[in-house]
Amino acid sequence: MSFFRKNISELEPYVPGKQPKENIVKLNANENPYPPSPKVVSAIDNFSKDNLRLYSDAVSEEVRKAAANSFRVNTDEIIVGNGSDDILTIIVRSFLETDGKIAVVDPSYTLYETLAEIHGVETEKFSLEEDYSLPESYFGTKAKVKFLPNPNAQTGTLFPQENIVRLCAESRGVVVIDEAYAAFANVTSIPLIKEFKNLVVLRTLSKSHSLAGMRIGFGIAEAEIVSGLMKVKDSYNVNSLSQVAATAALQDESYVQKNIEKIIETRNWFASALTDRGWEVVPSEANFVLAKPSIGEAKDIFAELEKSGYLVRHFSTPRLNDKLRFSIGTKEQMLGLLEKL
Repeated sequence: MSFFRKNISELEPYVPGKQPKENIVKLNANENPYPPSPKVVSAIDNFSKDNLRLYSDAVSEEVRKAAANSFRVNTDEIIVGNGSDDILTIIVRSFLETDGKIAVVDPSYTLYETLAEIHGVETEKFSLEEDYSLPESYFGTKAKVKFLPNPNAQTGTLFPQENIVRLCAESRGVVVIDEAYAAFANVTSIPLIKEFKNLVVLRTLSKSHSLAGMRIGFGIAEAEIVSGLMKVKDSYNVNSLSQVAATAALQDESYVQKNIEKIIETRNWFASALTDRGWEVVPSEANFVLAKPSIGEAKDIFAELEKSGYLVRHFSTPRLNDKLRFSIGTKEQMLGLLEKL
């Protein structure tokens, strides 16, 4: 006998990147290899421990102000979450009836489908073309919410802005553009919220700002959408220390940009190095590279790398099981990885 709802009992849970305890070069979860801004460290050091006994600011007002300045929008056009995954959960709870459906592309970030299943909502999947571009059928779906990471979460593919404009213009429901990796592509759909009332853009401080452990994400949309999402979020969804760290990080964009530029340079060099060794590399605008080995099975290379002290990502799904995804670390880490390969 199970006390769970039927769909929860049958649910295949989302599997995040492995978080090993042992000493290993970790290149599997697209984390930033560089430390956060010194301003973040200082803000944490100066945080009054007495504040821990008090509830955090329920709407993360100081973070919203800093983010509004960074993203060039109004404060009432931003909602702050416990990571952008929190915003995804709020979106599913806000817009979808149990007889509704979401639309996703494949391959993509699998948490979208997991959240839909938890909510008892159907997922429509649309296979990307061979070059990982959007299929024509995706534009025509009647799903209440469309989720699209840009750049794409598992391939690093950047979808053209005209695709985003068309999705918003032709969709009667909500379009969610997940920009977890957009900082590494220097492209954003945020300005489009002024034109399309059905657009929600997600951003995060996990990758670009080196704050994956602090869990800070944003939903950016026109004020009426944000006001509705605010009704659904947990009362105190972002803790006080994370708010302090996020505000400081957003106020040191020059430091963040230098790290982004280093990662992009290393990404392009590493992709070329793999290509020179005969690997089939998918063009990436993210902080990772997806590639098919020139010889051998991807799953076997993955296992041997882990034994050698290098943890990368292997997906067992049909479109990706012959490839490996390499998060971009420091130049030294990627040189070491090439030697192991």
